[in-house]
Amino acid sequence: MTSPKVAAKTYERINRISSMQQLDLFDNSDLEGLARWESQRNTPVVKETVNHPDHYNQGKFEVIDVIEDWNLGFEAGNAVKYIARYKHKEKPVEDLKKARWYIDRLIQRVERENG
Repeated sequence: MTSPKVAAKTYERINRISSMQQLDLFDNSDLEGLARWESQRNTPVVKETVNHPDHYNQGKFEVIDVIEDWNLGFEAGNAVKYIARYKHKEKPVEDLKKARWYIDRLIQRVERENG
Protein backbone atom coordinates (compact mmCIF):
# COMPACT_ATOMS: atom_id res chain seq x y z
CA MET A 1 0.00 0.00 0.00
CA THR A 2 1.32 3.44 -0.93
CA SER A 3 1.83 5.86 1.94
CA PRO A 4 -0.17 9.11 1.90
CA LYS A 5 3.05 11.09 1.48
CA VAL A 6 4.11 9.09 -1.60
CA ALA A 7 0.59 9.28 -3.03
CA ALA A 8 0.56 13.08 -2.59
CA LYS A 9 3.91 13.44 -4.38
CA THR A 10 2.71 11.20 -7.20
CA TYR A 11 -0.48 13.23 -7.50
CA GLU A 12 1.58 16.45 -7.63
CA ARG A 13 3.80 15.04 -10.42
CA ILE A 14 0.82 13.88 -12.44
CA ASN A 15 -0.85 17.27 -12.03
CA ARG A 16 2.35 18.98 -13.10
CA ILE A 17 2.61 16.75 -16.19
CA SER A 18 -1.10 17.28 -16.92
CA SER A 19 -0.61 21.05 -16.73
CA MET A 20 2.33 20.82 -19.10
CA GLN A 21 0.21 18.69 -21.41
CA GLN A 22 -2.39 21.47 -21.49
CA LEU A 23 0.39 23.81 -22.63
CA ASP A 24 1.23 21.28 -25.37
CA LEU A 25 4.61 20.53 -23.79
CA PHE A 26 3.79 16.78 -23.57
CA ASP A 27 1.45 14.47 -25.41
CA ASN A 28 -0.68 11.59 -24.07
CA SER A 29 2.11 9.04 -24.51
CA ASP A 30 4.25 11.01 -22.02
CA LEU A 31 1.47 10.88 -19.44
CA GLU A 32 0.99 7.15 -20.07
CA GLY A 33 4.73 6.62 -19.72
CA LEU A 34 4.72 8.48 -16.40
CA ALA A 35 1.83 6.34 -15.15
CA ARG A 36 3.70 3.16 -16.16
CA TRP A 37 6.88 4.38 -14.49
CA GLU A 38 4.99 5.27 -11.30
CA SER A 39 3.30 1.88 -11.13
CA GLN A 40 6.64 0.08 -11.50
CA ARG A 41 8.42 2.37 -9.06
CA ASN A 42 5.81 1.96 -6.35
CA THR A 43 5.81 -1.82 -6.23
CA PRO A 44 5.92 -2.84 -2.58
CA VAL A 45 9.30 -3.78 -1.15
CA VAL A 46 9.32 -7.38 0.01
CA LYS A 47 10.84 -7.67 3.45
CA GLU A 48 13.32 -10.43 4.15
CA THR A 49 11.48 -12.77 6.51
CA VAL A 50 13.69 -15.86 6.47
CA ASN A 51 17.41 -15.10 6.59
CA HIS A 52 17.65 -11.64 8.14
CA PRO A 53 14.29 -10.22 9.29
CA ASP A 54 14.32 -6.83 11.00
CA HIS A 55 14.05 -8.29 14.50
CA TYR A 56 17.21 -10.36 13.85
CA ASN A 57 19.33 -7.28 13.23
CA GLN A 58 18.99 -5.08 16.27
CA GLY A 59 22.38 -4.06 17.55
CA LYS A 60 25.89 -5.11 16.56
CA PHE A 61 25.45 -8.89 16.57
CA GLU A 62 22.93 -11.36 15.22
CA VAL A 63 21.69 -13.57 18.02
CA ILE A 64 22.58 -16.78 16.19
CA ASP A 65 26.23 -15.67 15.98
CA VAL A 66 26.34 -15.13 19.74
CA ILE A 67 24.60 -18.47 20.44
CA GLU A 68 27.09 -20.32 18.24
CA ASP A 69 30.12 -18.40 19.55
CA TRP A 70 29.14 -19.12 23.16
CA ASN A 71 28.23 -22.73 22.31
CA LEU A 72 24.98 -22.43 24.25
CA GLY A 73 23.21 -25.47 22.92
CA PHE A 74 19.52 -25.87 22.11
CA GLU A 75 17.63 -24.83 25.26
CA ALA A 76 19.90 -21.99 26.39
CA GLY A 77 20.30 -20.79 22.82
CA ASN A 78 16.55 -20.57 22.30
CA ALA A 79 16.07 -18.80 25.65
CA VAL A 80 18.71 -16.22 24.69
CA LYS A 81 17.13 -15.84 21.25
CA TYR A 82 13.67 -15.08 22.64
CA ILE A 83 15.00 -12.74 25.34
CA ALA A 84 17.18 -10.83 22.87
CA ARG A 85 14.35 -10.26 20.40
CA TYR A 86 11.26 -9.79 22.58
CA LYS A 87 11.35 -5.97 22.45
CA HIS A 88 11.18 -6.06 18.66
CA LYS A 89 8.27 -8.45 18.31
CA GLU A 90 4.55 -7.85 18.01
CA LYS A 91 3.80 -9.95 21.12
CA PRO A 92 6.74 -9.42 23.50
CA VAL A 93 5.23 -11.26 26.47
CA GLU A 94 4.72 -14.34 24.31
CA ASP A 95 8.42 -14.39 23.47
CA LEU A 96 9.35 -14.00 27.14
CA LYS A 97 7.10 -16.96 27.99
CA LYS A 98 8.82 -18.99 25.29
CA ALA A 99 12.19 -18.08 26.83
CA ARG A 100 10.92 -19.17 30.25
CA TRP A 101 9.74 -22.48 28.77
CA TYR A 102 13.21 -23.17 27.37
CA ILE A 103 14.87 -22.15 30.66
CA ASP A 104 12.57 -24.49 32.62
CA ARG A 105 13.40 -27.30 30.20
CA LEU A 106 17.13 -26.55 30.56
CA ILE A 107 16.84 -26.63 34.36
CA GLN A 108 15.07 -30.02 34.21
CA ARG A 109 17.77 -31.45 31.96
CA VAL A 110 20.64 -30.13 34.09
CA GLU A 111 18.96 -31.47 37.26
CA ARG A 112 18.59 -34.92 35.65
CA GLU A 113 22.21 -34.92 34.51
CA ASN A 114 23.57 -33.78 37.87
CA GLY A 115 21.28 -35.97 39.97
